[in-house]
Parts: sequence; structure tokens; C-alpha cells
Amino acid sequence: MRKPCFTSFPLLLAMVPAVLATDNSVDALTQTVERDQMQRLAAQQHRPGIIIKRFNSDGCSGGMSQTWEFIADRLPVFAEYAGKLPPWEHCCVAHDRDYWNGETRDGFARRAESDARLRSCVRATGEQRSAEISKNLGLPEDDIIDIINLTADLMYQTVRISGLPCTELDWRWGHGWPNCSEALEPGNQI
Repeated sequence: MRKPCFTSFPLLLAMVPAVLATDNSVDALTQTVERDQMQRLAAQQHRPGIIIKRFNSDGCSGGMSQTWEFIADRLPVFAEYAGKLPPWEHCCVAHDRDYWNGETRDGFARRAESDARLRSCVRATGEQRSAEISKNLGLPEDDIIDIINLTADLMYQTVRISGLPCTELDWRWGHGWPNCSEALEPGNQI
């Protein structure tokens, strides 16, 4: 079976980090809003009769796992070389567990730590599997590591910006709790 033909992505890899915000600038943008949102989430979590939903995970949010699976189902060669699910999906599930619970005590720091663990886990998975992926795709191992590190950075920046509590998004910090805008009466169950 013929291997997919890919070219190196050095120009792309050189350009993308330039458009990414630094960790500090993203945190500066979100911290002020997040402080208020964490207080709203804490109030929601402590309302009488409010309970957390049973944990579930969509794998890697933003459609990453679903898109990967969709492509793998339709292109067997992709599944053969890249797998049925992202190789770092276990990192996303661990991250989802943190987000599901949405701890509010030191919530900003806890969310930042969870996001940093996600990025580190994706990078570590890439390094552990880079030789195998390089062989399967016919790309230099260093390019594979660069691509996976870029993916980890993009995932990190995305969750830092879009994972704020009380946003009504399915992947928000504290998504296991009713959304902050829901006015549930005590005793209502989710």
C-alpha cells in the first residue's frame, strides 16, 4: 500500500507561533473576566439542591476527536497510519475531568494548571510516538514533533480562551454543573 505523500511544514510552523498569543497575554485577557465567572460558578455550585451531572467526555473537544474518527471511518489509509482516534485523546479525557468538576477555590490557577497538563501530555505523547508516526507518514521525526507541539500549543491557547466558566459552552470550566445562567429552584435535579 502506498504511503501518503506529505511535504515538510517548516514555513507553516514558522508562521503559526507568530500569530499565537503568549501564555501571559492570554492569561491577562482572561483573568479579569474569569475572576467574576469563578465567583458565579462557586455560587451556583453551593446553591441548595444543585448537583453535578455524571462525568462524561467527548474526547478532544472542538470536534477534534469526532473529526478524526469521521476521517478514519471514511479513509482506511488514514486510520491505518494515524489511528481511529487522536493519539493524545487520553490527555483530553483527563482534562475533561478537571473541567467537569470545575474547582473554584483558586480556580484560575487550577484551570491554568489543568490546561498546562493537557499541553504537556499532548507533547509527551508526540515525543513517545514520534518515531512510529514518522515512519507511518514518511515525514522526518523532528517535523512530527514540531507538528504535535504546535497542536499542543493551539489546544492550550484554545482552552485558555474558550474554557472560561459560566459561558454556556459544553467544554467550559465546571461543565458538570448547571450553567450559571440557569435559574433552578432548590430541589431541582439535573
